Amino acid sequence: MSSKGTHLKTKMDMLIEKINDIQDICTLNNISHSLDLPQIVVIGSQSSGKSSVLENIVGRDFLPRGTGIVTRRPLILQLIYSKNAVNEYAIFNHKIEEKFTDFNKVKDEIIAETNREIKAKNDVSHKPITLKLFSSRVLTLTLIDLPGLVKVPTSDQPKNICMKIEEICRKYIINQNAIILAVSAANIDISNSDALQLARSVDPGYDRTIGILTKIDLMDRGTDVINILSGHIIKLRFGFVPVVSRSQIDIEKNKCIKDALEDEKAFFSNCEAYKSKSMYCGTSYLISKLNFILHEHIKICLPQLQQKIGFLINQNQKELKNIGYVNLSPKETILKIINDISKKFNDLLNGNTEELSDEITGGARLTYTFNKYFAEYINNINPLEGIKDENIRTLLYNSSGSSSTVVFPQMAFEKLVKTSIKLLQPHSIKLVNIIFNELIKIIHQAANSTCLPRFAMLHEKALNALINLFRSHADDTTHLVTTFVEWNIDYLNTKHSDFQKYGEILAKECAKQENQHISSSEITCTMNKSKKINFDSVPSNLKIIGQFSKQELCEIATIKSFVAEYFEITRKIVIDQVPKAIMSQLVMKSNDKIQQTLFKEIYEAEGVENLVCESLESVEKRKRVEANITALKQAYDIMCSI
Repeated sequence: MSSKGTHLKTKMDMLIEKINDIQDICTLNNISHSLDLPQIVVIGSQSSGKSSVLENIVGRDFLPRGTGIVTRRPLILQLIYSKNAVNEYAIFNHKIEEKFTDFNKVKDEIIAETNREIKAKNDVSHKPITLKLFSSRVLTLTLIDLPGLVKVPTSDQPKNICMKIEEICRKYIINQNAIILAVSAANIDISNSDALQLARSVDPGYDRTIGILTKIDLMDRGTDVINILSGHIIKLRFGFVPVVSRSQIDIEKNKCIKDALEDEKAFFSNCEAYKSKSMYCGTSYLISKLNFILHEHIKICLPQLQQKIGFLINQNQKELKNIGYVNLSPKETILKIINDISKKFNDLLNGNTEELSDEITGGARLTYTFNKYFAEYINNINPLEGIKDENIRTLLYNSSGSSSTVVFPQMAFEKLVKTSIKLLQPHSIKLVNIIFNELIKIIHQAANSTCLPRFAMLHEKALNALINLFRSHADDTTHLVTTFVEWNIDYLNTKHSDFQKYGEILAKECAKQENQHISSSEITCTMNKSKKINFDSVPSNLKIIGQFSKQELCEIATIKSFVAEYFEITRKIVIDQVPKAIMSQLVMKSNDKIQQTLFKEIYEAEGVENLVCESLESVEKRKRVEANITALKQAYDIMCSI
């Protein structure tokens, strides 16, 4: 190999090893799936020969064998080229100080570590085992071996084992930066391949899938996989690679992998169907192909990966800031919380936030409620809802008393207007309750953005104090709004500038009706049942029946228009003034007194130090986030060194 080739190989090795270091850091801190690291993930059914392919790649017999599910945890296999490694050795991340030179012991340790995590004999776990193999005979490469896919559980396996294995596999291959190594047996119909079907579910175009065809030597005489290799049946971006691995009989006879690889090479060189393409077949070609693909894929992913790590560092630092630090005294902590909550509530109320959202939040919700929901609802109220013309006619007669009137009685007008204005009162009071609930949402949001949730007792006491503050102002505001509407009911200002036309219309109607009198013949009286009327006494139940007269229709239409006009004036006043009252008496006063209330109810309370006692959840969360930040910074440093 030329010096240029050696240099290229060394750079490839270093690049993959750097990603391995990041993989180790992320696996240790359980954040691998947050980063979407570039990696090769191996999937296949239990009978596909997946384990034999991996052993051929490694060149060692190191994987557990047996019936049923053998690989029960993901195995992150890191092959590391080391020209100084005279003797091959392996290291497990969970036993970092111990070197394994006996690969039978490697096999035993995989089984032992699997059993340490999984108590049930035939169950599986998503928690990976990381195995590093240092050798001068391997190309630097990282593979993740996953449990073999099964379709039907055996009697001694959990009933949901098929689903659990698929979920583990999907968790790894859904990573858009993962190269999927789909292992399929060539002696079955490729369209029925479990591995390819699962790969297609997350990679519909097979853009990041490599196909491995095993058991080529076990195909029926006269058949081959040339059509599959040429992409005529299923087209994969990275194509298919055929391999020949040790059979079960070979394994039982202790056939060494070195001999198996020589037999594989001879098979493809001598087989008529494959000898012209033998350089693209077999384990040796597969290793080189995987090494090159992984190297190129890592280079493509590096910018995005570096950006993602930086984003996660910032995200975790913000989370740690919200959780809070432990370098303040109890009193100092409480003072900081009081100031932080007050400031955050005020910021949310006034829209001073850097966060982008596709929803209306904070104080904007109050404005939207006032201008949109409340205004639209009040504008849709019919002032004469449920009042029939017959009711108005009766009211006009009753309000006239023993005297006839011109146009209509003032009393009838006032009764109708006051009845209509009363319709505004319950909705105005309801608005107070809605804004009260919105303030509670805002204060919860403000509190959760501080370190208050760290302290369960303090959290409860602070929120209760503030909710009581809001409720007190809400009660006062409800009383004010109720009184405000009652003012408009108790006194009708018919001299209002917008109601001046009332007098003009009244004068015209008076002139028109001046010499007209209500004819008694237009009124017919009756008792509950139709009876002949006599003049000995007035019936106990007296009602107006018959068609409306022209004069009645005119009076009814006129009074309805006056009522609607006056109601419209009051409606506008309510839409304008009620939100102002709520903002002034509920929102602003509450905002002004948050610090004062918390200081009095918490800071000056007895035994305040006992309130600043962190929950176990907060302590554990801080440790986890701090560990994440440390790990991500280490990963970022590695990225910067590439």
